[in-house]
Amino acid sequence: MYGDPYHGKMVDIWADIVDFANSDNSPLFCMGDFNELLNANEKFSTTTPIYNRISIFCSIVNDCGLIDLGYNGPAYTWTNRRFSSNPTFQRLDRCLANFEWCRIFPYTNVYHLPLIYEDHAPILAIPTSIKPIRKKQFKFEN
Repeated sequence: MYGDPYHGKMVDIWADIVDFANSDNSPLFCMGDFNELLNANEKFSTTTPIYNRISIFCSIVNDCGLIDLGYNGPAYTWTNRRFSSNPTFQRLDRCLANFEWCRIFPYTNVYHLPLIYEDHAPILAIPTSIKPIRKKQFKFEN
């Protein structure tokens, strides 16, 4: 998924996604740069988020029956790279899935990797259907 960075064609993109998501009950996994926020706290900046766009994005995610899979790692996945003047950090990249995907892959892990060279952080998703086996902690008793 790559959302329109200028937001001019987002209505058409979202209409296609809603049609696709509601076409059947197949597992659905969406990952990428949505260029939208799901929550105002996903932005760190001197400017305020655009609440109307957040509301629209939340409605579309709900209409599609999608769930944000969360993440491990840094909170923000994009920066304007203006570190000395007016830095902006936002979580624009994410992984969304429907209930059927979550039923098949309930232990999917999503990782935001560090922002190093580009303005977007890479995302790594590891779909796992089996609960990871944790090693028992070593305990010593006197």
